[in-house]
Amino acid sequence: MKINNQINARDIWKSFQKNELQGWLVFALNNMNTEPSKENLIIEINGDHFNNIDEFFCTLGEEINGVAGYFGRNIPALYDCLRGDFGVISIKELTWKNHQKSKKLFKSKFNEVLQTFEDFDIKINLQ
Repeated sequence: MKINNQINARDIWKSFQKNELQGWLVFALNNMNTEPSKENLIIEINGDHFNNIDEFFCTLGEEINGVAGYFGRNIPALYDCLRGDFGVISIKELTWKNHQKSKKLFKSKFNEVLQTFEDFDIKINLQ
């Protein structure tokens, strides 16, 4: 939903088709309005709230940077975001609820995502 030309609700991307999600992520990147960089963030995502890797990046972006937030659109972009300048200096901990669903959906990309977080010494709690 937009009010005064501003997006003010989370999960707008859930109404998009899978082939439209990368467009949404590019939109989110180009319209980033991050607060001053946050440090030692503790974030939580739920594998029941997304059904593919693109929806994972939409969820992660909003969890970290709020409504229509961006924090990567693929694994190399996630790595770039974790290096800084995307609203975050550091993430301390990631709790991933219902991760088994994501592991099944993402296949080998699941381990690549985990490895990317581990490369930045982020504590990962898989539930």
